[in-house]
Amino acid sequence: MINVVFSVLALAGLAIAGFGGFMIIQMLSRNASIRGGVLITVIGLILAIVFFVIGAGVIEVQPNEVAVVFNVLSGDLAETPLGPGLHVIIPGIQEATIYSIAQQEYTMGGTIATGATRGDDAVVALTQDGQRVELDVTVIYRISPSNANTVHRNWQDRYENGLIRPSLRNQVRGALTEFRVEQIYGTEHSDLEQAIEDGVRSLIEPEGFEVTNVLIRNITFSPEYVASIEQKQVAQQQAQEAEFRVRQREQEAEQARALARGEADAARIRAEGEAAALNLINEQLSQNPLLLQWRYIESLGPNVQMMIIPSNSPFLFDLESLLAQSGTPIPAPSITPAAPGDGD
Repeated sequence: MINVVFSVLALAGLAIAGFGGFMIIQMLSRNASIRGGVLITVIGLILAIVFFVIGAGVIEVQPNEVAVVFNVLSGDLAETPLGPGLHVIIPGIQEATIYSIAQQEYTMGGTIATGATRGDDAVVALTQDGQRVELDVTVIYRISPSNANTVHRNWQDRYENGLIRPSLRNQVRGALTEFRVEQIYGTEHSDLEQAIEDGVRSLIEPEGFEVTNVLIRNITFSPEYVASIEQKQVAQQQAQEAEFRVRQREQEAEQARALARGEADAARIRAEGEAAALNLINEQLSQNPLLLQWRYIESLGPNVQMMIIPSNSPFLFDLESLLAQSGTPIPAPSITPAAPGDGD
């Protein structure tokens, strides 16, 4: 901006000098004194020269820039680049070259929209196990403010195609040979990025650059490998389903075993109860042998006074003893008189 101001002032001085020349011509046409016109012309020329020299010697460096100063007479660069602000150099003896120190990026991609180079510029390389892989990669970097002299001396404006691109391509291919395709496809994706970043840094930092980051934007695997991964995933899913069914069958078998144990315990408890009941019955029968006969009679009916025992009955009942034990009075036998003529 300051150079524009000085350029405008230099042009104004030339305009003044031109006006003085016009006055000289007019005065000569009237045979008048040309001293005033000459004075104006000289002043204009002096102003134009002064402002032109000042404008050529003053450089303005923006906050994201540095200026490398080259001495034409000695052929050397100034010891340190000029930082942001206004600086004065010697016009004609010193030359200043402005370099941006802002963050820059260089992308090698498979499409025109992503890559710095038109067309398919993705890096194609082989992994440790021989699988073909295509990578879209971006490196974020900048010129080191303190090492801009090195960039100017070695590369000037050729560093992008002369250093950044070859270094990135070389390190991507070199890093891929250290990884198997399963590692890149899986959890070690960031390790590959770090390996590429370390490699690029080792190549371009000595040349006056700083590496901020390396990003893998996209990875394209061969169709054969993608198909094998899909088959592997299907097989893993089927194995998981089979394992789930096995666990389900094991749980069902365990439930069946638990149910069987419960039924066995219940049967054992019933058997123990029945055995205890039989022991109690045996104990009562040993104390009262006629109890079983009494229970049998009692089950026949409460008003039975006489019964006929079949000849093949295993029981012989002492009715009087049973009635006595129960406290029931023994009824006297009743004789029904015979009807006339029965004895005949």
